[in-house]
Amino acid sequence: MRKDLFHDLYVTYSRQVYSYLLGRTGGSKDVGADLLQDVFMRIWNRMEALERIPEDQRIYWIFSVASNRVKDYYRKSSNQRHAEEQLRDRNKGGGGPTEDLSQLLSGRERYRELESAIGALPEELRCILLMKVVGGMNSSRIGEALEMPAGTVRYKISQARALLAGRLGLSETKLAATERSNSNG
Repeated sequence: MRKDLFHDLYVTYSRQVYSYLLGRTGGSKDVGADLLQDVFMRIWNRMEALERIPEDQRIYWIFSVASNRVKDYYRKSSNQRHAEEQLRDRNKGGGGPTEDLSQLLSGRERYRELESAIGALPEELRCILLMKVVGGMNSSRIGEALEMPAGTVRYKISQARALLAGRLGLSETKLAATERSNSNG
């Protein structure tokens, strides 16, 4: 029973929690993945407590664990910017030998611009946008997780997209297409 419940929770919520963690850590995939593992380890260790929580309330408990884990991370992290720079340096690895070099460099530059623009968003907007794009969550689900109305979430997603579009010199339509292509890769 315990393993089945844990498996169901992981399958149901891991992508959403991961997108939340990405948003809270500036889009750092490695840190997000590490924190996701920590969150679900804590959930595993507290399964008895979780079993007593009504099913429709479990998402709030899970996101509170994730939120506390992020706070712990920042308390222990002496220099977030340094860690992000190291992650970017590690992600500069090469593509296949058959790729056109100019296309590869252009794609990397566009990705860095988008990553930088997302990282420059206010934390709340960045978090909500990543929960939507990476986590595939709808505004109602994001609202439940962050305890805010779905309409407010939609407004904040719109704000985030408008800010990104302005920073990248794109229309919001082109930005939405860019987000979709980057979340698939």
